[in-house]
Amino acid sequence: MSTDVRAARAGRRLGAPYELLLFAFVVSGLGNWIYRLALPLMVFELTGSALNTAVVYALEYAPLLLLSLPGGVIADRFERRRILVVGDLAATVLAGILALVVTSGSSSVLLVYLAAFLLACVEPLYYPAFQGMVPDLVRDKDLERANAWMQMGDNVMSLAGPAVAGVLIAAVGYEGAIWADAGTFAVSALAMVAIRTRSKPPAWTEKEAAAGPVRRDLIGEVKDSLVHITRENRPLLSGAVLFFLANLGTWLVQANLVYYLSDYRSMSPALIGVVFAAQGAGAVLGAAVCPWLGRRFAPGRVVIAGTVLAGAGIVLLIPLRDVVGISVLWALIYGIGTVNMVSWFVLRQRTVPARMLGRVVATTRMIAFMSIPVASVLGGVLEQHWHNMYLIIAIAGGLRLLVGVGALLSPLNSAAGWRNPADS
Repeated sequence: MSTDVRAARAGRRLGAPYELLLFAFVVSGLGNWIYRLALPLMVFELTGSALNTAVVYALEYAPLLLLSLPGGVIADRFERRRILVVGDLAATVLAGILALVVTSGSSSVLLVYLAAFLLACVEPLYYPAFQGMVPDLVRDKDLERANAWMQMGDNVMSLAGPAVAGVLIAAVGYEGAIWADAGTFAVSALAMVAIRTRSKPPAWTEKEAAAGPVRRDLIGEVKDSLVHITRENRPLLSGAVLFFLANLGTWLVQANLVYYLSDYRSMSPALIGVVFAAQGAGAVLGAAVCPWLGRRFAPGRVVIAGTVLAGAGIVLLIPLRDVVGISVLWALIYGIGTVNMVSWFVLRQRTVPARMLGRVVATTRMIAFMSIPVASVLGGVLEQHWHNMYLIIAIAGGLRLLVGVGALLSPLNSAAGWRNPADS
């Protein structure tokens, strides 16, 4: 192999520390999917109650709203690599304890609820540190590519994770699946330990330090991030509001997609699986084009264009009848969603001071996700009341279209976060 070829390949790589982080992220993501499938199925098998099963999902989502802000503060106070190791080890211990309980033959639903809640508590404490660590491991010009690979890994796990979990449960039972779950978190922790580059607690610049002392109280640190978003970095505030409203529209449909495909389109479970597989494939393709888009357009403008296109795509779902057309369209919508997420990550990483990146990630993420449970319930209520999913789909797509067009007048429609390739 020639020296030039080796250099080209080395240039395409993002470095061993980043690759270890990516590996750990994918493996822990698999662990998340295993318990997210196993625990609701356990409760349903124990109780036969749809309501009791739904409680598991509520318990898994609640920590995102409760712990996102403290997670952001922790990510900005301590070495981020160490936070990730501790988070994976905590998940290993929790899953291991649950596996011991299940292996002992316990049929306590309350213990399953407690395990679901505690395991879900790790993620909002883990995620801000993970997002904040990416810029520490790759060059600024490689942020689009690094985030695209992370988002691609996340989407692959969302596609393969439930299937792997289902196979594990069928092959070795709930106890075996949960032991495997604990193992994934342990492997992720080992990968984090192997990262030699340490992510130090972000330091203030001399100018920032001269402006006043570093806050060390939770409320004060959260307030700092809110001031940054609302006063100093308006594109982020506009983006968080855009994602809040866009998620409201998307989840009116997403939460009812299985019902829509089954009842309105008379699809079998196998064909519904094809549609969901297509959304994963679309997300992977979307991640692949992110670096190209990032070199040519500002991330905020990519998010706006993607929101408009995805809104139009949702409306186009109405006339489609066959599985091929629906799968292709849904793949495009998810590909656009992946582009939006990667662009959003890059915008935050390039425009937020390192000392508060964890808090800003947590705050904007919480704002964006707050509408998801509301939209999920609202979509079901509207369908039950109207018995007209076509109208709900039209409302969802129209809302995304309006949000995207309205964002053209917002600070998000700026060059913030764009890195001119000519500056390399």
